[in-house]
Amino acid sequence: MSTLYRSNTYIPELVQTSKLLDKRNDFVNSCSDEAGRLLSVLVGQITQGEILEVGTGFGVGSSWILSSIAPTVKFITIDNSKEKIDATANHIRHNQAEFICGDWKEVITKGPFQFIFADVAATKTIEGELLFNTLNVGGMLFMDDFTPEDQFPDEWKGKPDKVREYWLNHSGLIATEIYLTPTSSAILATKVK
Repeated sequence: MSTLYRSNTYIPELVQTSKLLDKRNDFVNSCSDEAGRLLSVLVGQITQGEILEVGTGFGVGSSWILSSIAPTVKFITIDNSKEKIDATANHIRHNQAEFICGDWKEVITKGPFQFIFADVAATKTIEGELLFNTLNVGGMLFMDDFTPEDQFPDEWKGKPDKVREYWLNHSGLIATEIYLTPTSSAILATKVK
């Protein structure tokens, strides 16, 4: 017999309406509910400073964050799509949120950040060191959309994974990879120096 727990099924109303906005725009790259629930718990621990989301999409990740953000924290989200930023900003009206259209590097001067949700491939790879430098010492980085190694297709097996090598071996971070579902994982990292 399976027992359902509220924490494993609950989806805040703001997230539900953002998921509808996703669907209306045929957008399928938003964070999963499992990633969103973890994201919500993690940002709920931030009591000061600023949170950055790189890759707004249509606001599902933003909604998870804003559903648990402390009143003393500012939230900035950036996406290079004006259509997505405009639709999300019109949908989510929150006095702690700032929606910016542009390249994520344009918001670096607003940091350093206490928490970063990096949901864009380039920030995880070629711009990794820049992203690391944008995080405050003691701050946390969350990246989802990973396939666990034991789920790799044959063509990936035995080949280097530059993203994991960078983030999980970085001397300035304490990092770990965690399963969100049997087929998806996330990297969590805290900057220590």
